[in-house]
Amino acid sequence: RFVLEAVVSTMRTGSSGINAEYGDNVLKMRRMNDQLILLEKCFTFAPGLPGRPANRHLLFAPSLLDSYSGAAFPGIFDTITMAESDPSFWPEVRTQITLATWATHSAIRALSLEHFP
Repeated sequence: RFVLEAVVSTMRTGSSGINAEYGDNVLKMRRMNDQLILLEKCFTFAPGLPGRPANRHLLFAPSLLDSYSGAAFPGIFDTITMAESDPSFWPEVRTQITLATWATHSAIRALSLEHFP
């Protein structure tokens, strides 16, 4: 419970900073919202994760090996785990690292204000 309260407090502090910066400027708020939508899209991969086409998020998804916990960069995590027991998965590890790198660079560009009028 106390952790949740701390997180909510942090979110309130952050949102008040956003409100102070943008105020009632609807265009600025829309611009920020568009950037956040683009950020999310950067980490979505249409073909899905290896062995899980329904899970399309490169940054966060349930682990293939543990469905109760999430994994950061699950494609990398899962393929490394599989490659440790079967070396034929190492090329897929490289592919997943490439996808994560591409998505991260795309996210950085999406957050750059210079790409928005």
